[in-house]
Amino acid sequence: MRIEDEIKQKDFGDDYRRLFVNLLFTNNWMNQQAMPFYKELGLTLQQHNVLGILRGQHPKPVCFGDIQSRMVDRNSNVTRLIDKLIEKGYVTRDICAENRRMIDVKLTEKGVKKLEQVDDEFPRLYARFHNLSNDEAVLLSNLLDKLRG
Repeated sequence: MRIEDEIKQKDFGDDYRRLFVNLLFTNNWMNQQAMPFYKELGLTLQQHNVLGILRGQHPKPVCFGDIQSRMVDRNSNVTRLIDKLIEKGYVTRDICAENRRMIDVKLTEKGVKKLEQVDDEFPRLYARFHNLSNDEAVLLSNLLDKLRG
């Protein structure tokens, strides 16, 4: 549906303003799709992001700073996220052997199994985006990359 119809606005003044509003609206729409999906699986989007970062290095540990710099939402409180994931048994936290000022975070076997469960469910979430062809999805992703410079 066109953004004009979604928010009942006839004119944005220019195409860049329309783009700006459309991106904000679409971001909120994406969050509305993702939040219940992750909640059903006992996670938040940010917790899944941390688990995914850890899986990319598994079985090696990752320090807090590296996790923070690789987050999709860089305003997330990594300490709080790690604490929640420890409570759930998905990660461990240890003092780095080489540098005692650094904290290493590692994915547990339970965390690996949780990620496999999420992976199995992803097609259900992604089905909402199949109104785009594969070529359109690639194009849109590339345009978003270009927009960010």
